Amino acid sequence: MDRFADILFELGKEIGTELVPDQNRICQLNYMDELHIQLQYDDGKESILIAAFLCDVPPGKYREKLFKEALKSNGDYPRIGTLAYSERNNQLTLFETIPAVELKSDRLFKILQEFIAKANVWKDAIKNGKPLPTASGEINSNDTPFGLKP
Repeated sequence: MDRFADILFELGKEIGTELVPDQNRICQLNYMDELHIQLQYDDGKESILIAAFLCDVPPGKYREKLFKEALKSNGDYPRIGTLAYSERNNQLTLFETIPAVELKSDRLFKILQEFIAKANVWKDAIKNGKPLPTASGEINSNDTPFGLKP
């Protein structure tokens, strides 16, 4: 097995499902049928990309506020993922790049928990027209169940 497959195998044991990369070195995760997460290994950078499309970006004034708050969130420290806009499909995306050197499945598991918590907070706020998150301190990954599905 290669490094990425080893990490996925160990992570799969932690979450109770088999995780295997495809021929493109990508593994898709389904979180509670609401969030589709992609893990992809980058050989050149020896890193793992975690990415998810969160939701459509609505038009109007809310859109401007959304982009402004997303940029502010990207400046938070510590930062949990980067929010970006995909013009091609009009979606807000969240992604994180993690160095794979010496990465263990327990660390990746914790990063995924934080990633999912942030994704859900933003997705819920946009979907339901709630106030947008303004500080990373509002996200508490310890309160979030991890129910991943393959």
